[in-house]
Amino acid sequence: MKSQFILVLTTLVSISAISQKDSATLLREVETKLRNHTPVSSVLADKTYVSLHPLINFREMVKKYSSADVLNIAASDEPGKKIKIVATIRDKDGNPVSNAMIYVYQTDYRGWYASDAPHVLLNEGDFRHARLFGYVKTDKQGKIELHTVKPAGYPQSELPAHIHVHVTAAGYRDFVTEFLFQDDERLKGEILNRAVVDGGIIAKPETAESPFVQKFSYEIKLRKE
Repeated sequence: MKSQFILVLTTLVSISAISQKDSATLLREVETKLRNHTPVSSVLADKTYVSLHPLINFREMVKKYSSADVLNIAASDEPGKKIKIVATIRDKDGNPVSNAMIYVYQTDYRGWYASDAPHVLLNEGDFRHARLFGYVKTDKQGKIELHTVKPAGYPQSELPAHIHVHVTAAGYRDFVTEFLFQDDERLKGEILNRAVVDGGIIAKPETAESPFVQKFSYEIKLRKE
């Protein structure tokens, strides 16, 4: 029995070592690609690197090489309705804020942040490790374009579907909000009122070109520090 236990333990350690080695190899591969101007979207939508998404080192790379290009955070075969999101960041006078950094993360079509569970070590884990995530900068018009799948609300919850949005820009206060969807069946009554009070931004669905099922447009206003 003891020898069997040692054998199992040795096997688990070996698997862990192989996994760490594979992750390190993939991280180096990603770093090389990004350094050679492979778009961040190509990396995020590549199934080869899905196992890296929860890793802090991978996420820091994505942030480091983010740009004002269109951000796609979902692979072509990601289940769910494909949607396009356009967001504009302005100051209180309505002027566009360029080069702002936008961090987004969301659930998948099941309402799950992780590939195998609804949450990753609860909320803080979701913030740091959600599978569907990305960084993008605003262009000269203060705009970003995000391609993703429509998220679902959490299982066994009344909370509506949403995309978490964190905005940072030099000279402005950080801004945290959620993009909500007007056609969400959960977004009504007291839940709708609470979402508005909590600072969520609601957009109605618009017609979108293929392959997108819907388009949603949002606007954020930042305050000076």
